[in-house]
Amino acid sequence: MIKVSVIVPVYNGEKWLNRCLRSLINQTLKDIQIICVNDFSTDNSLAILQRYAKDDKRIVIRNLKRNYGESIARNKGLKMAKGKYIAFVDQDDYVDLNFYEKLYEQTRNGNVDIVKGNVKIKYNGMETISELNSKIIKNKFYFSRCWWSAIYRNSFLRSNNILLKEDIILGGDLIFLVKAVVNSNKIITVDYVFYHYIRRVNSGDSKILNYKKINSTFKTFFYIFNYLNKNKIYKDNYIIMYKCYFLILLTFFNRSKAKRNKEFVCERVIKLYKMCKHKHFLEETLNDELLYCLNNNDTVRLFALLTQIPDCSYPKVKLNPQRKYIYIWGKGEDSENVIWQCKNNDWNVTGFLDSSKKAGTILPMKILKRKIRNYFIIISSRKYCAEITQICEQAGLRESEDFWRPII
Repeated sequence: MIKVSVIVPVYNGEKWLNRCLRSLINQTLKDIQIICVNDFSTDNSLAILQRYAKDDKRIVIRNLKRNYGESIARNKGLKMAKGKYIAFVDQDDYVDLNFYEKLYEQTRNGNVDIVKGNVKIKYNGMETISELNSKIIKNKFYFSRCWWSAIYRNSFLRSNNILLKEDIILGGDLIFLVKAVVNSNKIITVDYVFYHYIRRVNSGDSKILNYKKINSTFKTFFYIFNYLNKNKIYKDNYIIMYKCYFLILLTFFNRSKAKRNKEFVCERVIKLYKMCKHKHFLEETLNDELLYCLNNNDTVRLFALLTQIPDCSYPKVKLNPQRKYIYIWGKGEDSENVIWQCKNNDWNVTGFLDSSKKAGTILPMKILKRKIRNYFIIISSRKYCAEITQICEQAGLRESEDFWRPII
């Protein structure tokens, strides 16, 4: 019996395919099917796939005669999947060698629809660990991204007709995830094995997005919000998922360079806000100035507001040029936006502070006890922001002068 079918869409991936495939053929779970859908690559990707398939019969190649895009490629893989569970891996990513064994072990207690592993996000030499699992444990509706870090019961997907939406360039995966989460009976998380997500400059999830990508993503969110509105979802769960995606939309303002793209984002954000059928509960989580713009269709004021706030979580940090060292307190998923901002401003990050002694971090007191304050601390963790702020203030640090904290 095939326990897990892993679907890998491939398009001009010769630079990364070897690493990806090695992580799959060497899985400690041997009863897997590796479905590689070659989406009309023009480089040596097909030759690489054929070489691996020759040595490993678990690899199945579907060679498409023209370029269809990732969503169609993945759907074709879904039709070929024979495993009890389905997994997805992007060609430039890879997984721990025991990733699928540990996830599949969690399915033995019954017909669990979804089992999610953990994620390490790598960008420009920096690595962060997702903190999403801790939220999903509290409520499955927090599972709003990192869809490829999970396995999905095949019969569950088929019975609910859950596929990727094929007429959208970017976002078919999010639609798949929303439908899976809404219809799932249970989601189990596993924290100690990792999917390694490599964010690249020119990938679909690149930091800077062109109009085509932005427009496609907004079409995705219109579809998602319509889907949430049509289904009977308890209002608290509805708001959890709506807020997750709405805050992501705000970040698109600074992921585009052209003024017309930014104006387009402002227009679409207001329209998507108005789609929320439980606005009262959403408004409780937003600040007054943002709410004024949304409720009064004020795209000009919203443009000005989002210009001041690079993304929904992190405003601009003003640093004294005499500061020599910059430390980021927290090495979780929230630190990713801070890292991006530091790189954009050519600020060299000296290190990461964390009291839990995570690998690659410095104990905060080693920095705070210094007599000379030739450093600036940026608090990245929203979860422990209040606690960290108190520690900084007790050490005599002044907000804005010696440290910065997120506003939400």
